[in-house]
Amino acid sequence: MSRRRSTRKFTPYCELSPRRRRDAFIRLRGRVLADTPTFGGQFTSHQILDEPGRPVLFNQWFDFLFLGMDGRTIWNAEIITARRHFWDKVETLAWDRATALMSEEEQAAEFKLEFEPVGHRRLTMYRLKPRERRIYEAFGGLTFEEYKEQVEADIIHDEPPPVHESFRTDREYRYGIGLYIVVNAEEIDHEVVETAIARFRDQGETDWTAPGPIPRERLPYETEDATLAVLRAESAEKR
Repeated sequence: MSRRRSTRKFTPYCELSPRRRRDAFIRLRGRVLADTPTFGGQFTSHQILDEPGRPVLFNQWFDFLFLGMDGRTIWNAEIITARRHFWDKVETLAWDRATALMSEEEQAAEFKLEFEPVGHRRLTMYRLKPRERRIYEAFGGLTFEEYKEQVEADIIHDEPPPVHESFRTDREYRYGIGLYIVVNAEEIDHEVVETAIARFRDQGETDWTAPGPIPRERLPYETEDATLAVLRAESAEKR
């Protein structure tokens, strides 16, 4: 623990004095109350929720803050759908398998970020340079992204990873205590957020994982890129 403290550049919220945590709690309580017309008085956020006309596929996660039951705790939460969590797990597996086939030199070249100057009035700004298309023998002549997409499709078809509803806390946050929530919902809306808060409190405001995985039929059968491609095509047809 001492080694972790020596490398920190801030003091985590949960290690602040009770008085400082209580002061922060009171300030957030005022903000939550002020935002009642927007968010209903249970939480607040810098993001937009329930945006009219926004596709369901783009409502898969939401960041928000809400108050703990002890009068001092602030929960700094991110809530995501099971679909979003599933795609994240699949991408991580595919990324690991693809990079395992690459040399260190290939990885360094593939993931290097290069910027180029762009004139803007009298200022010099920078933008990310377009990546050179690199193909790899280990990928059968495919690029990294092409191969990763292929591996993702294979994982979804042959070995879909299990996904559970869960609450996972992180006490290393600067502001509040981190909370990562996975829910079995089609999209994140106001009702889903309030239900998650109530459930978290019922669980005792602690880590929890559902004993059984979310049914396979509730999870995607296509990769995220393939699903987005269909959405873009449908959108283009409506124009």
